[in-house]
Amino acid sequence: MTNTTHYTILKIAVACLSSCFFMTSCENDIDAVKGLGAKAGGIDVGKDVAIYISNDGKLGAKLTAPLMNRYLVDSSKMIEFPISIHVDFYKDSNQIESQLSAKYAKYKEAENIVFLKEDVIIFNTLGDTLWCKEMYWDQNTGKFYTEKDVVVKQHNPLAKIYGKGLEANQNLTDIRIFKPQSNSYAILQDSSSLNP
Repeated sequence: MTNTTHYTILKIAVACLSSCFFMTSCENDIDAVKGLGAKAGGIDVGKDVAIYISNDGKLGAKLTAPLMNRYLVDSSKMIEFPISIHVDFYKDSNQIESQLSAKYAKYKEAENIVFLKEDVIIFNTLGDTLWCKEMYWDQNTGKFYTEKDVVVKQHNPLAKIYGKGLEANQNLTDIRIFKPQSNSYAILQDSSSLNP
């Protein structure tokens, strides 16, 4: 097992829907834990982080990232995930409902909004998927939104839609494309409905 860091973020809990965040560790070495808070120029650095987000005592999401930088000098208190980010959203405490991944994320604590970019992909257990290059995740409303180009694959009806601009909830059960391309809405025939 690789060494991971152990870290507890105290102030993010209030900023992120009164959620509790904890970073877990595979090692109990107290010196390694103390060394985590090593600051470089006003930056807290965490490696191999896992953040658990709870709502009303229930697990709502789990965020993992290989690297996290928390900038302490800026009054806006920004957290950056410069390599990649992955989030599992839970329907209840043990059932994943949807997942998100992106190569970069930036979280502004004061606004409670996460900016995602580079290969942003969100999909749910039903098979609905959306792709885009940039998107915002508003943790106050639990919604994703963008004004950039998007591609959405829906499971019912089975279709792939291209468009510009989107708003969707975290489990992708409510997706609204602002400007769908008029000739891009293609209903794909479900193989289970084909006649022999």
